[in-house]
Formats: sequence, C-alpha cells, structure tokens
Amino acid sequence: MNQGCVGCTCTSARTTPTSGRLVLATRVDHTVAALRSLARRHGLTLRPLAAGLLGVDTTDPTTFIAAARTELTSVEADEVRCMVLEPSCRPDLTLLSQAMTAPSLAAAGARVLHADLLPLFEDEQRSFYSDYQPIVDLAQRRTVGYEALLRATDAAGDIVMPDRLFPAAEAAGWTHLLDRIGRTTALRGAGAWLGDALLFINFVPTSIYRPEVCLRTTELAAAEAGVRLGQLVFEVTEGHRIHDLDHLERVFDYYRERSCRVAIDDLGAGYSSLNLLVRLRPDIVKLDKDLVQSLPGPVGAAVVSAIVDITHSYGGLVLAECIETAEQEAAARELGVDLGQGWAFGPPERPAPTAAASARPVVHVRRPDPALPDPAVGLKPEAAPDGPDPAFAGLSALLARAVDAGVGGVCIVDVQAPDQPVVYVNQAFEQMTGYAAAEVIGRNCRLLQGPETDPEVVTEIGRAVVLGQEIRAVVRNYRRDGSPWWNELHLSPVLGPGPAAAPTHYLGFQHDVTDRVDAEQNLALLATRDSLTGLANRAALFDRLDLALERAREEHRALAVLFLDLDGFKAVNDTFGHSAGDSVLVQVADRVRAVLRTGDLLARNGGDEFVALLTGLDPLDAGRVALRAASDVAASLARPFAVGLAQARLGGSVGVAVYPEHGDTSSALLASADAAMYRAKQAGTGQARLVDGPPAVLSRP
Repeated sequence: MNQGCVGCTCTSARTTPTSGRLVLATRVDHTVAALRSLARRHGLTLRPLAAGLLGVDTTDPTTFIAAARTELTSVEADEVRCMVLEPSCRPDLTLLSQAMTAPSLAAAGARVLHADLLPLFEDEQRSFYSDYQPIVDLAQRRTVGYEALLRATDAAGDIVMPDRLFPAAEAAGWTHLLDRIGRTTALRGAGAWLGDALLFINFVPTSIYRPEVCLRTTELAAAEAGVRLGQLVFEVTEGHRIHDLDHLERVFDYYRERSCRVAIDDLGAGYSSLNLLVRLRPDIVKLDKDLVQSLPGPVGAAVVSAIVDITHSYGGLVLAECIETAEQEAAARELGVDLGQGWAFGPPERPAPTAAASARPVVHVRRPDPALPDPAVGLKPEAAPDGPDPAFAGLSALLARAVDAGVGGVCIVDVQAPDQPVVYVNQAFEQMTGYAAAEVIGRNCRLLQGPETDPEVVTEIGRAVVLGQEIRAVVRNYRRDGSPWWNELHLSPVLGPGPAAAPTHYLGFQHDVTDRVDAEQNLALLATRDSLTGLANRAALFDRLDLALERAREEHRALAVLFLDLDGFKAVNDTFGHSAGDSVLVQVADRVRAVLRTGDLLARNGGDEFVALLTGLDPLDAGRVALRAASDVAASLARPFAVGLAQARLGGSVGVAVYPEHGDTSSALLASADAAMYRAKQAGTGQARLVDGPPAVLSRP
C-alpha cells in the first residue's frame, strides 16, 4: 500500500471529531438564523467570529452537528462548512473564514475558464432575456401558455448559447444566481403581453435553500409584471440530479400553496420516472423529447400511454414537447396527451414589448459576485453576521442576551427591503408563535394572520408604518399549528442616521393577551346575555328594538313585539324547587326559539317573562302575522315539561303590539304588548291577544 497518501479516503473512513471547538462557515443569512435558533433550543450560544464564520460554544460538537443537519434543508446543509478545532488551536479567523468558504479547485478553475461571462451578471436586465415558445391544447389546437427559455447576449451583442451558459454556471458554482435570474427575467419579459395564458418557468431545485426565502424575489417579480401566481407553472427537469426528494417536495408544496402549478420536464429521461410521478403528483408531466419523437412507434406509444393513464388518474395533464411533425401531433393526441409544444406550433420567440413596457427604466445594480449566494439570501461578505462594534462589544453582547431572555416577543422588520421581511426574532417570539426563527426570517409578518384577523387593524398598522409612526394595537394572530391568540403589539420605528432620517426598520414588542381579551369578551357577553338561557337580556332587547325601529322607519316596514308570561310557573318553583324552575325556563326558551323565524330575536325580560321581536313585516298584514306567531308560541308551551323524573304542565299568555299602530318607541311598544298580555291572561291560559286599547309607557332599564 502506498504510504505517501496522507488521509487517503481509500485507506480509512473519515470521521467527525467528538470534542473540540466547533466552527461553522456560511454566507446565507437565514441559515445563520436557523443555526442561532437551534443553538438557543440547546442552551448554546452562536458567536460571530469573522465574516461568514460562527463559533458554537459546546462540549459535544457531534450532537449539535447532527441536530443542525436535521434542522437545515439539504441545500442549506451543503452550503455550510463545518470544522472541529483542537481546544488549543488559535488560527487566524479571517484566514480560516476564507479557507472554509473557498471553492474547490474544480470550481475555481471553472471561474477562471469562464471569466468572460462575468460581465453578464453586472447588468442582468440588459444581458439576459427570455424567448417564449407556445404551448397548445391538442384537442382544440389553441395556445394556452408559453415556456420561457433564458437567453443572454454579451457586450458585443453576440448570443451566449445556452449549451455553454448553463454548464459553465454549474461548474463555477453560479447556479443559484443564474436560476434566480431565469425566474425573474421570464416574468419581467412576459408581463406586457401574456394576458391570461400560463407561463412555464424552469428552475433547479438545488438552487433554492429554503423556498419561503429564496422564492420571495420570484413572487415580487410576478407582482411587478402584473402576472398572477395562478398563471405560473414551475417545472423541474427530471434529468437534473435530485439528491433530496423531500426538499423538492417541499418546494412543490410551497408553490402550490400560492396557487402556482408544478411540472416535471423530460419525464422518461431519468432513472426514477414512476417514483417521481407517484410521490410528487405534478400538475403537468412533460414527456421527454426522445420519447415524443419516437412516436408513432409501438414502444414509444406504449410508454406514453402508461404515463397518460397514471397522470390522468390523479387529475394531472400530460404535455408532449418537441413535436415537429403532423404525424407526431396526431399520435400524441390519439394517446390522450393533453398539451403540445414544439416547432409544429411555433418557434421560441421574443415578443415585442408594448410601449408601456419599453418605457420602464432599467435598474442598474452593484455588480454581484456570482460565486456568492444570491443577494436575496446572502450575507455581505465583508461583514461578520451580528458582529458588534469592538468599542461596545460587551454592551452589545449584554443587550443580545437580555433581548433573548425577555419574556415578551421581539421582532425586527426591515421596512426598506422588498415585502418588508423579518430580520430578527427572539426566543420568546418562537415560543409564542410556534415558528422557529428560520421559518420567519425573510418572510413578511402576514404569515401570522388568519381568517379572524381584523383587516381594519392590519390596515391601521400598515398606515402607521408608511407614515413612520409608533402604534399600539391588539390583533388576532395564529400560531404555526393554526391555533388563534390575541397579540398586543407595540411597533416603534428605528431611524437611520442623520437628522432627517427615515425609518429603516421597525421594532415590534409582542405580548400574548389572550386570557385578558377572552375575559373582556366574556364580560361583554354577560352584559348583553341572560346567563341562564343564553338569550338576549333586557338591556340588549331595548338596544335591538331601537335599531329595528330606525330601520323600519327608513324602509317603511312594520315590526311586532310579542310579550310572553308563563302561567303556573310559581307552582313549579314551590313544588320542585328553584333548580327545577331554572330547567323549565331553559326548556321554554328552546321551544319558543323553535317556532320563531331564524332572524327573529327572543329575549328574557326577567323572571318568567320573555319578549320576541319580529321584524321586516308588511304593514298591511303585520297584525295577522304577529298574532299567528303568538298563537304558535302559546301552543308550544302546552306540552308537559320534564322536571327530573316528573312532569309539570304550564301555559303561556302572549300579548302582541305592532309598530306603528301601537307605539313608535321601544318603551311604548313593550308597554302595549305587556298590557295585551294581561288581557290575554284574564281570558284564560294559553291565549294570545293583540292590543285593543291605548298604549301605556314602560320605563327603560
């Protein structure tokens, strides 16, 4: 055996040291957030050492490494570099950071070889554009969408061919940047002419660290282009090596949650076609071009037929691309293929933009380094994350620990960045919301909103932020598990430097006041509800009656008041006790509610008296309708009531008053109905009587 190979992988298995100083290197800000959150949960501290270099204070590095591998997505974990140093080792931290984030020799060589491509990234809006090839419905031969194909031209105006651009980007480690450029360029170029058609956009799943962060630029580009997310179909090539199917599934789920569709391209070109179909169930399956061009051959037809059957079984569509002849088109249609693409329907073209689109200013940005993560997710390479000013290092560390240790949630939002993303949350925020920091960093706070969040409160908060004002509000939020809670929110602007500086960030303090708000709502409910029957009480009755009278006057309608008093109720209390009497009152409420209309109000006036309010009546027929309802109420009380194992027989007398004949105020109508009820009671139990005398006036509660 050759002893000259030091640490050769063919002679021994490399392992991770079980002790020492753990050092991590990353250039992605939300990865730092995820690692910081993980460290907190393990009772550890993540310390910035240098630009992109982090130290973890732990005596058991392997446990944290294993937990971090689970916490991060596979793409994030591939980007992070990890080293366990001997306790006595004190390397130059800047040099160590550069070494740990340095490219491989192969990537460095590719960057040298393809250095002439770097000017493309300096001005991406001028260098990159998309051609669009039509996609048709085979049954109707009608164009339903377009696939965007990324193209580039250099400073001399020469086309950079895709078969050079994409392999060069993969070899040099520029795929993350080029993939983002492809998505945003496709949207920017289609907004002026796409209309309601679908837009197919290719993406590389390994270029997306975490979808909720990395795909934010795509959503913003769609909004700026005026393209609805429901028009977008994101397709991944099966021929591209998929190391982590779970990660791809997560990306697909993210797109689908935003009403986008997903597709697998070149199905049949890879080694796991059926597995991808069954596991991912893509909305659209694009057949491999070699498979399509083999049609109408028997082998190709058999494979296509099987894919069509599987895809249609779960509601997906099949698209045949690279159709070049009428014979191929006819064969695909006969096999049940839904969509077609290829030169038979039209070549890739660059539609001329409208005048409005041509007038849009070109935005020039600082020249990016393609070797770094995309600016949407990357850290500034010249600054260490969270690195304190050396003059205030002790104070900054103390403040950081104090904020993390606070019992209230703390959230910091960058109001100058697109979509105002969260840039920091403390541990209390994580515990309060159920979201880990990595799930929140880079996203807008609207992820806490839900179906019962008051849009007026949200608008009020947004208005204050636009004006740079401080605001306090109580808003209904939702935790990660979907459970609602009441958030008492205090937002304060953080101003930039200078005497007339505008806010750069907002600092939010959050407190869970669910118990307090629930108690307040219960008290408010008790103030308007009868605690025994759950009906409206006397105060709520007057409020509702006042409002009903106002509406009746405006709409020239009538309303009626039914005043019910039980007959024989005192005997129930005397014979069976007050608990039995309470049970009977609840049964009375249930029976009367059952015979009234759904929109009618039933209230308990006190004791054994109940009042019903009937609204929206025809003035010419109100008396007859109300008297009929009163008779139904009285009849519902004729059946015996259960009192424990015994039964009790009661009755009820009902008086009826109608607006406007018998009064035009709440007090007058109730007094008139009360008087009519007493005349009904004099006539015998179970009677209903309409007012037949002058109204009296009852005092308000």
